[in-house]
Order: sequence, then C-alpha cells, then structure tokens
Amino acid sequence: MEFAWDLPEEGVGIIRGPKAKEYLEERGIKADLDARTSLERARSESPLRLYHADLELPGKLLGPDEEMPPQRRYPLRGTDEEKLAFEAEKRFKIAALAVETEADRVLAKAYLEITGKTIPLLESDSLKLREQIARARQATLALLSLDLTKDAYIPRFRSEEIPAEGATGYFGAPLMPKAMEWPFWRSAGKSRPYLFHSQYRTADIPAAVKAYLPPDVEAFLVFVNPIIEDWPSLPDNPPFVVRFIRKGEACAVQSMPRCEETPPPARAVTDFCQTRDTAALMEYAARPDAKPELADLADGLFWQYHDLFMSEKKEQSFILGEEGIEVPREAPFLHWGGDKFLGEPCWLQSSEYQFDSEGNPMTAFLHIAYDGVPDLPCPGGDLMRDGVGIVWLPTYWAPDHSYESQIRMTWDLD
Repeated sequence: MEFAWDLPEEGVGIIRGPKAKEYLEERGIKADLDARTSLERARSESPLRLYHADLELPGKLLGPDEEMPPQRRYPLRGTDEEKLAFEAEKRFKIAALAVETEADRVLAKAYLEITGKTIPLLESDSLKLREQIARARQATLALLSLDLTKDAYIPRFRSEEIPAEGATGYFGAPLMPKAMEWPFWRSAGKSRPYLFHSQYRTADIPAAVKAYLPPDVEAFLVFVNPIIEDWPSLPDNPPFVVRFIRKGEACAVQSMPRCEETPPPARAVTDFCQTRDTAALMEYAARPDAKPELADLADGLFWQYHDLFMSEKKEQSFILGEEGIEVPREAPFLHWGGDKFLGEPCWLQSSEYQFDSEGNPMTAFLHIAYDGVPDLPCPGGDLMRDGVGIVWLPTYWAPDHSYESQIRMTWDLD
C-alpha cells in the first residue's frame, strides 16, 4: 500500500499563552485554552509540526515568505537564565496558523495584527489528519506484515473424525516402520514409553511445509517426552523423538506399550489454517534475519499497539472457524503460541535460534505445546508436561546421513 503524508512541510502554528487568554477574557470570549486541540492530540501519531506562540512582539511564528533570523545554539551547560533567554529568542517558520474554533480564529487575526505578519489561516479539518493517520497505519501494517511475520500453518480439528491408518492426525496408534522400536525415556531407575504425539503424511500437509523436507520422505512421526525437565542434563531423554519414514519402508500399526496412563483418543487433522505469524515481537532483534532498521518498529508494535493483535477469543475463532475466514482488518496480527508449522518461535524464556555446523540458520519447522491444541484433551498424569518445544530442520540435507541425525530440538519451560 503506497502512502505519503499530505502535511505542510514547515508545520503550522497555534496561538496559546497567558496573553492570549487575557485577550479573550477582555472581549468576553469563553474558551478553554488549556484543553488540547485535535491537532495536539494527534501530533504524536504523525509527523505534523505544531508550534505555539503567545500574543507578543516580535512574534515567535514567521510566515512562509519571511527570512529566519540567525538562531543561537542551545546552551547545554548554561544557567537557567541563559536557557530561558534562548527559549524566548526561538523562532519558527510555519506554513499557516491552524484554526479549529472561533477563539482560534480571533487569536490568529490578533497575532497577525499585532506583529504585522502575513500568514495564511488554515482550517484544522482541512488537513484530514485522522484520515491520514488511519491510512498511515494501514500502510505500516502492510509493511510489517511482510517484514515482521512469516507464514504459519496451524492444524485444525473441526470434527470428531478418527484418522485413517497412516493419515495425518494426533495421538492414537501410529503407523510405524517395522524396523523401528518404540522410544523410551529412562530416569532415576525408571523407564517408560514416550507419548505418541502426531503423525504427518506429506500428502496431507501444505506444499510450503512439505518443501522443507527431503523429497523421499513419505511421512514422519513425533513422540514427546513427558519428563522433559531432565533434559538436556540427561541427553538420552530428548524432548522429542522424530522418525522420518522414507518411501518404500515397510510399516505396521503399533500401540503404545506398557502405558499406565490412558493415551488421548486419536483425532484427525482436518486441514490447516494459514496465517501470518509474528510470535513474540519483543525478541525480533534476536532473529537471524532481523533487519536493524526495523528493530524500533518491532518494539513499538509490541509495546504500543496491542489493539492490533487478535484477542484470544478472536484467535480461536480465526483458527478453528470455517474455511476461508478472512484476517480481521482491525486486528490483523497473531502471536499464536500453540502447535504450528513454520512461523516464528514464541519463546517463553529467551531465544534459542539454532544454526548448523557451518553457521547456516536452521528452520523452526514444528512447534509443539499441549495447551496449543484447541479442542483436544490434555494428556493426564505422567503423560503431561509444561512448556513448548520446536523441531528444527537444516537448510541443506546431507543424503548420506540419517535425516534424524541432522535435526535439532529446543524445549522452553513455562
């Protein structure tokens, strides 16, 4: 979206001060000169230059055709008297005197009469400042949506459908390679199976997600470790076990062994919600692809523009609603912290972006958090753990090494 501010380059002036108040009182004109005008209220959201002057000679505000007198430099280490004298001598060149009320008009004409200057009067409404701010906001959002967000794909569960054998879904019994043993965790003399979390068939996932996988991968399985607190101090208990299934591998359905807790029932992933995802903008500067010139914009958006982000209720509706739902224009940003492919990490502690052995940034491929799977019951007892984890994929796959050895994983505790 193209945008350019249509504002006077020199700025505009407004008459305020003790003498201006006295002038109105002498003429019986009632006006609250301490109240902020619409231009004063909006100036912080625009580059409008707004200068104030009182009804006194020789007049701080100069017309567009006047020559600016030499200006002294501000006395950084001057006395209070010297600084006050400097302020009194300051002059400002303006394009017009702003008029918002009848009192403004009276004061503007009085200023011109007293000083003998020729300065046009400008109706404040003619600037259409609020409209310009709204357009600037939309233009900024368009820019930010390209530079501060990434496409994310969030799994949807919009029915009670159970996945077909080997199809994309959560929980249940996976279609595993026959040569694969079910992963177990071991800690403090105990050993228990990992929880089968999800199975993704590449034919079911979005093409943009599939593009990050090696071409001969037909599906992949994700198992999660319910005693994640022991990792990484116990490297044999990683937060996930990911198994890539290559084309042609013999597979069979296998149920979770020796399970003292009842695993959640299987649920099919019905489709994926594609959105532009910001995650935690306050961590923008840590991103490998961060642009220094956009760091302040990211901070400003995070701290000052919370109204631009979807509410929790709107997030749920947007992600779980009907297909084809449009991004709400009034609050287009989303910082989804639940399960998703791609997008940006939503760090709970501090950022842990991953790089391969040659320094190439890795891709935050799959984000997993139990509380981020709407409408699915959380596993109970020993199968439950807190936090959010990420499976990272390399930029370049080495075909002569197992795919599982080339990924990395991070886990961020609440």
